[in-house]
Amino acid sequence: MSTFTPPRQWSLRAQVRWSVCLLVATLAVGGGEWLARHDASLARQDAGNQQLQVAHDMAERLSQEMAARARDVQLLSELDELRHFTDADAARRALERLKATLSSYAWLGITDREGTVLAATDGVLVGQSIATRPVFLNGIQGLWTGDVHEAALLAKLVPHPPGESVKFVDVAAPLRGPDGTIRGALALHLSWEWAEQLRQSVLRPRGAARAPQLMIFDARGQMLLPAEKGIPNPVLQLPRIAALGERWGVETWSDGQEALTSVSESRPLGDFTGFGWRVVARDTQAAAATSVQAARPEAYGWALGAGALAALVACWVIGRVVAPVEQLARSLRPPGSPAQGAGPRSQRRSDVQQIAAAVTRLQATVKERDDSMGQLADKARRDPLTGVWNRGYLPEMTESLRVALADGTYEACVLCVDLDGFKEVNDRYGHAAGDEVLVQVARRLRQAARAGDPVFRLGGDEFMLLLTCPLGEAAGLARSIAARVLAELQRPMSYRTLSNLRISASVGGAVWSNPAEPLADTMAHADEALHAAKHSGRGMFRLYAGMPAAAAQGTPPRLQA
Repeated sequence: MSTFTPPRQWSLRAQVRWSVCLLVATLAVGGGEWLARHDASLARQDAGNQQLQVAHDMAERLSQEMAARARDVQLLSELDELRHFTDADAARRALERLKATLSSYAWLGITDREGTVLAATDGVLVGQSIATRPVFLNGIQGLWTGDVHEAALLAKLVPHPPGESVKFVDVAAPLRGPDGTIRGALALHLSWEWAEQLRQSVLRPRGAARAPQLMIFDARGQMLLPAEKGIPNPVLQLPRIAALGERWGVETWSDGQEALTSVSESRPLGDFTGFGWRVVARDTQAAAATSVQAARPEAYGWALGAGALAALVACWVIGRVVAPVEQLARSLRPPGSPAQGAGPRSQRRSDVQQIAAAVTRLQATVKERDDSMGQLADKARRDPLTGVWNRGYLPEMTESLRVALADGTYEACVLCVDLDGFKEVNDRYGHAAGDEVLVQVARRLRQAARAGDPVFRLGGDEFMLLLTCPLGEAAGLARSIAARVLAELQRPMSYRTLSNLRISASVGGAVWSNPAEPLADTMAHADEALHAAKHSGRGMFRLYAGMPAAAAQGTPPRLQA
């Protein structure tokens, strides 16, 4: 029975191939989802724009037709045969000629000033009064269009499908006599079936494959023209209709279905003042066809197909690339170690582990070498007895100080320290005691100096301090540090059983403010000041103050206490 091998113990080739295949699969799934959403968004955008155009066409046709009907009534009211008619039959014939031009004209009539119908198409309502109807009350005052309403007087007089209410849109205008006085009104009832005819004319050129449902809502959100007659129709609340405005979106209707929905308002045009009608287009199939779920199969198919092809190419490339790495792993395997896949499972190591172990060993070797080199370099620059810097560190420190002095805001000071009576310690107590004194002197010099000020042992009992400070402060700093040095070195020292070893020192200083001047010159000046301090007695300090004007005649340099 074969046992399961953990992935970490697979060969490098297998690990890389499976890792790449997993990465490609993840990218393919992610890419497929992105592609599905992208395609669905584009498809929905295209479907929404087309649907919105249908709604806009319907709304525009409504405005155009209403403006045309208002214009018809206005022109008809200005005909002399109607304004000055004396023959009711002639007036009726003129009205019937206009009615014949449009099948949706349900009734046209002429009234007198009191609202009694004098002439009408097919003689309907002749002799009856419509004085209380809005079509007369508004038409007698000027050109007027009335919103959709159910028929009151004509419900039983005009043909209509059984069980359905009769609805009209009214247009009216006053009739004026030769002297301009109002003699009556011209009224027109336009059958609301006219809206259905408009809807069919808008939808028919687009074919019947998947035309959206077109509905008309009034300004209050009431449905004026349902999608289908004779059955309950889903509705959309007025706030949602108003929120869409002249846009499209996916809305949930009263039947619980999501539908691609577009809204366009019928605007005032010409003599038509507008009723706030909104044409709403609804398409549940378009919402489903442009959803992410519908786009996923094709998008995932393309993405996974491309991913499989990429994985095959990657596996072939990996085989070519990894072969040298596997060879390297075999060459890096420690002598005597079991071959890949041999021995107990706990002893098997993958190619990656082999290379990682070799790299770790190499890094450890490089780090050990760097540490050793750093220690050697540090030892080469430090005095082995006292641990302070030696002359080997001076060139590096000189360049660092030169950079600091180059901008003219800093200067440096050299303090040369020489022990007084050190030879007597060596002669009386031995060189071991002298070495201990030097170690303690170096420690006290570091304590007297500021943090960061380097201390050097130049040789024997000669030491040097390098001080850096703002321009113009070096002389004062030199005196301050020199006083601390002399005070530290005057304290008794101890060595084994000896606890009252006393020595003193002389200190000479010089200021280095010109980076173009070699540091060696400043050190020489400090050494001159040191000799002057020694000649003045033990525990003294002198500061080099520059050469006098008579230096050419052999005048000694100026020295300051």
